[in-house]
Amino acid sequence: MSEFEGRVVLVTGGGSGIGQGAAALFARDGAQVVVIDWDPAGGQETMELIHNQCGKAIFIRADVSSKQDVEQAVKTVVEAYGRIDVLLSNAAVQINKPAAETTEDEWDRLHSVNLKGAFLCCRAVIPVMQKQRSGSIVITSSGHAFVTYPSCSVYAATKGGLVALMRGLALDYAPDGIRVNCLIPGATDTAIMKKYLSERPDPEAERQKFIDMIPLKRLGTPHDCAKAVRFLASDDASYITGSCLAVDGGLLARG
Repeated sequence: MSEFEGRVVLVTGGGSGIGQGAAALFARDGAQVVVIDWDPAGGQETMELIHNQCGKAIFIRADVSSKQDVEQAVKTVVEAYGRIDVLLSNAAVQINKPAAETTEDEWDRLHSVNLKGAFLCCRAVIPVMQKQRSGSIVITSSGHAFVTYPSCSVYAATKGGLVALMRGLALDYAPDGIRVNCLIPGATDTAIMKKYLSERPDPEAERQKFIDMIPLKRLGTPHDCAKAVRFLASDDASYITGSCLAVDGGLLARG
C-alpha cells in the first residue's frame, strides 16, 4: 500500500502541466486529490483523467489571488475530508517582456497569482496542518529564481520571491511538524512553455535552442516534476525542509 493511501492532497494550478501531472500521480498512489484551478475546462479534464484511472479527485474552481476563493476552497476541503496532508502550490502565470515595457497591471497580475497566491494558499492550509502536527508543502518556483534570461525579469522576481517565502515558512513551522520545500523546474513541456514558444518568430528553432542548452538534451515533462513533488511530500523526505530541488536536466549546473 502506498503511504499516500487515504491522504488528502491539494494541488493548485491542477488543470494542466505540472499540476495535472502531480495530481494524477498522487491519485494513482491512492490519495484523495483536490484539483484547484481558475479554468473549469482544465480542472474538469484533470478530474476526469483521474477518475478514468479509478482515482479519487474533486475539482474546485478558484482564483488563488483571491483571499475569499482560497479560504472557501480550504474550508470546503476540510469539511469534506477533515484534513490536508499535502499542498502543491503550483498555480502561475507568465508574461515575457522587458521590465520597462511591463505595465503596472501586468506586474500586479504576476505577483498576485505567483507570489501572493502561494502566500494565501499556504496561510490557509497551515492552521489545518498545525492541528494535525504534520503536513508537507511544496511550492513550484523556477530556475528563473536563480538564473534568468532577457524579457523575464518580472516573472523571475516572483519566482525568486517564492524561494524566500519557502525558506521563511520552513523555519516558522518546522516546530509544528510542517515541512516546506520548493520544486525548481527547468524548461518543461507545459502550456506556459508552449505559449512562450508560440510568441517567438521561429518556435521550433527556439525550442531547439532550449534543448541544446540542457545537458540531458531534452525538455522536462510534467511527470518528471510530479515524481519530484511526490518525493518531497513523502516520508522519504522527512528530514528535508527549507530546500530547493531542481528538476532541470542539469540546466542550473551551467550557471
